[in-house]
Amino acid sequence: MDLIEYLRVEKTYNSGSTEVVALAEVSFTVHEGEFVTVVGRSGCGKTTLLKLTAGLLTPTAGTIRVAGAQVRAPLTNVGIVFQSPVLLAWRKTIDNVLLQIEARRLNVKTHRQRAMELLELAGLKGFEEKYPHELSGGMQQRVSISRALIHNPPLLLMDEPFGALDAITRDEMNLELVRIWSEAKKTVLFITHSIPEAVFLGDRVIVMTPRPGKISEIVEIDLPRPRTSAVRDDARFISYVKHIRESLGVR
Repeated sequence: MDLIEYLRVEKTYNSGSTEVVALAEVSFTVHEGEFVTVVGRSGCGKTTLLKLTAGLLTPTAGTIRVAGAQVRAPLTNVGIVFQSPVLLAWRKTIDNVLLQIEARRLNVKTHRQRAMELLELAGLKGFEEKYPHELSGGMQQRVSISRALIHNPPLLLMDEPFGALDAITRDEMNLELVRIWSEAKKTVLFITHSIPEAVFLGDRVIVMTPRPGKISEIVEIDLPRPRTSAVRDDARFISYVKHIRESLGVR
């Protein structure tokens, strides 16, 4: 079953007398329960695509449907994770996770147990009462992921969430995200400019051209799950990375 449908989607930004075409003729689907990664050069419209999906922007042309309904306004049934964790410094870990519940005017008390379970799922058991400055960058991003999942959305949108982390922590977070995804059973659309990350995480990789962003190709990733660090040494993984790098013109 398709959870997201993109039908000839275009987005043009107007700045005075200047028009910038960010996306052109984008069409593909994301299946329910699938992990789809989108990779391309900076400025190719990846983040624009994510914001259009969330209803934070309106397409200039074309249609986006989520769960069969056309996206016309900001969606409430999605979780969004950005590159920065955006945690409130004066709130403890558990309270940062529950912030979304407060914003939605839901019952905090009844969601507290779920917040605790999500933090345990994210490997943060024992850190519920810590403040952001007491957590590493990777741990802060796990809090952000927990917050995005607290209202149990079927779809998780992630915009380069590990881009600011060092290489070792980034690899660890890739493993952690794969584990959380497999246990939480969500659909994920993941934006990245890292080709190895796109291949490691994805069931499929959407490869985009430079602006205006179009789909260059869609690469099916035939690698075993659950994925471990050893996958990165697999000849097929190396071949996928090489193929996508060549598709993007990276030398």
